[in-house]
Amino acid sequence: MVISRQKDFSSLPSTAVRLGLVSLFDAALLWLVFRLVGEGSYPLALVLTVVVVFITATFLVERLSPYRWLSIGLSLTILFVLYPILFTIYLSTTNTGHGHILTKQQAVASLERVTYVPEGGQQFSWTAFRSAEGEYLLWLQDREGAAYLARPGAALEPAAGVGELDERGIPLEIEGYQRLERRDVIVLLDQLGKIEFGEPPHTVRIASLNAAATAQQRYRYDAQQDAMIDQQTGLVYRPDRGTFVADTGQTLTPGFFVDVGLSNFNRFFSSAALRGPLATIVTWNFAYAILSVLFSFALGLFIAVLFDNLPGKRLIRALLIIPYPIPALVSILIWRNLLNPDFGALVKFQQALFGSTTNWLTDPMATRAAIILINMWLSYPYFYIVCSGALQAIPTDMLDAAAVDGANVWQKFSRITLPLLLQIVSPLLVASFAFNFNNFNMIYIYNEGNPPIAGSPIPAGHTDILISFVYKLAFTSAQSDYGLAASISIVLFIFVALITWFQFRYTRVLEDRT
Repeated sequence: MVISRQKDFSSLPSTAVRLGLVSLFDAALLWLVFRLVGEGSYPLALVLTVVVVFITATFLVERLSPYRWLSIGLSLTILFVLYPILFTIYLSTTNTGHGHILTKQQAVASLERVTYVPEGGQQFSWTAFRSAEGEYLLWLQDREGAAYLARPGAALEPAAGVGELDERGIPLEIEGYQRLERRDVIVLLDQLGKIEFGEPPHTVRIASLNAAATAQQRYRYDAQQDAMIDQQTGLVYRPDRGTFVADTGQTLTPGFFVDVGLSNFNRFFSSAALRGPLATIVTWNFAYAILSVLFSFALGLFIAVLFDNLPGKRLIRALLIIPYPIPALVSILIWRNLLNPDFGALVKFQQALFGSTTNWLTDPMATRAAIILINMWLSYPYFYIVCSGALQAIPTDMLDAAAVDGANVWQKFSRITLPLLLQIVSPLLVASFAFNFNNFNMIYIYNEGNPPIAGSPIPAGHTDILISFVYKLAFTSAQSDYGLAASISIVLFIFVALITWFQFRYTRVLEDRT
């Protein structure tokens, strides 16, 4: 009994230290969570809350103590795996996109930084000075010739006793500051234009290379009205689906993202503008994935059967798998150059042989054929290796029995070899289909999804698959629509997951056969 008490008392310091460290960690993360909630970053705040709860539980609940040493690794897994999924789901329910990428607080803060020069505002000529620490000072002269010193965040000072002046009445230097030459000012003009000299309401901003003027805040947020007030025109802008709109129809930029429910999914399935291009893209997406797997598997199997019993097959195998270790980026670019209509070697050969050429980059059907051909070149070594190994696992006694019964070569292959082979490689075919269904690299590196679909109101090409279309919609379009792109990504994920699940269920590869 005494020993157990001594053990309990000796563990108290370590327990106190552990609880103290966990408390500090929780306090830091919870502070960050509250900051994120205040800024509207709810998905990341939710994931960090899960991390806090998990790590705290591992140190306070004795049954979870084995996870303490894994808590950091598991927390990072939650952060880097769960957060992108939650963020994509959250994004799909918002109007995030061009002009709506900020939270409301950030949009208000951005608009409140906009200034204007009021009527009767004072104008100055200016000369910039810079200290050794990189701080700036302006020498200002108004139209009457009065001079002032303007510092960021400080009231204007009447200039007096600053030292030697040049012929224009400008100091050659000011104590602690070096005068900037015109060539230096030209380089720094954008940077200087963002600095507010003086203090409100008499701030001065540089308007041009020769002029500066007093400026005032143009937009002010009124929390009671939940509106932005234009202090120059008196217009009141109220929020409407993430945009500040006046009664006259005028809008302010930037806007902010808001919850729009399932409207992005509704647009994806019902929009007339999307329906035409999407039908083309989805049809080609299926054709591309199916034909790529079919042709690559067929070629790999054909070579495996053809060269299985030839002498020197090790050398032949080494030569046949050369496309496999070469990076896909290099192979695709090489093929693109070979099929280039201006200088491609294969195009020149085609012209010499047939007297005409096909434009493998701008003709829709030719471009699709080229993509499938290149993908077959990249993928057949994989299926060749797989099929070569699988053929060795097929019992030869069944083939011998079929030969005794009078079966010819084709009958033995089609009724024995191929069915048994498909049982072995079916999971790999399913995985290859899922990979090719989302094979962004092949599509984008070869031709960026082009040629474009004529008359399409959205950025879509004849060789785009859904994933490349989503990329264009979100990142390369002038009117980027992240919300719609996220909703399409979710639909795409669910679709591929269902296909994979049904295929695995049909082939029973996940069942325990012991």
